[in-house]
Amino acid sequence: MFRHLFSFDGVNWWTLLGGLGLNFVLTMFISLGGAYLSTNPATEAFYGQFGAPLMIVVVFLFCGLAGFVTGKIADENHVKHAFLASLGAAVPFLIGGLLLFSPIQMMVAAVAVAGNMNGGMLSVPKPKYTRPDR
Repeated sequence: MFRHLFSFDGVNWWTLLGGLGLNFVLTMFISLGGAYLSTNPATEAFYGQFGAPLMIVVVFLFCGLAGFVTGKIADENHVKHAFLASLGAAVPFLIGGLLLFSPIQMMVAAVAVAGNMNGGMLSVPKPKYTRPDR
């Protein structure tokens, strides 16, 4: 299964680039929102206490939405497109985590990939079963 996810066979490149861009833009908006909440005097204490769990939940939900949209746009290989598009969210967090030596940002990168995979799995069309004749 992992060999299928990591191969580029059957990938629609425009869909993949759109998913990468969507994940990157959502990641930047989430990061800017977190930076604003941490520097605003009115929300600084709240964000200092609940910021990390809130960031993880928001990243998972937004990346799940991006994975769902990317998977729905893809004609086939819904989960593969969502997984490969998750690099648009995971790479900025990984680079930030490596530069700042922050294990929380590396964990947020893993959560972003998990959210995209979840959204991609939810975008797979359900099989239509017919009632068997008795």
